[in-house]
Amino acid sequence: MTEESLLTDDVRALIGAASEAAPVQVTAVAVRRAGDVYYGRPGAVPPAGEPVPGIAIAGLETGSTRLNIPDLMPNSVLISNEWEFERPLRMGEELMARSRLADISERFGGKFGYSIYIRTDVEFSDSEGALVARASSTLMQYDPRNAREGGGE
Repeated sequence: MTEESLLTDDVRALIGAASEAAPVQVTAVAVRRAGDVYYGRPGAVPPAGEPVPGIAIAGLETGSTRLNIPDLMPNSVLISNEWEFERPLRMGEELMARSRLADISERFGGKFGYSIYIRTDVEFSDSEGALVARASSTLMQYDPRNAREGGGE
């Protein structure tokens, strides 16, 4: 069982690291895919310029906004997604996306034993630079060998 922190000064220094801004577009593919994943059926695609369901934000990630997140433990699982909107996303609009490593923390004990939590934020801005939406995700890294029998605290 891990009893020492894996969060070295080098790892903590990654907090705040950000990607370059990259263009993303609200597309019919993103709307349909998000509907399929979250509702079990493809989402209806509105006309250009019309609002889309907020879940379409899940389809707006791009490979160019990904961050180099350290692999400190052998397994990982997505434990939360949070979305905040300043205004609705609109069909066909192009936004600029920038990812940021918002926080890294750790927990000793619990169901998974020692685990590491990594939160990333992606901010989406319009052509004037105004914030449109933010998507935050928390990933837990863990080693199943650290798990407590019965899953108790």
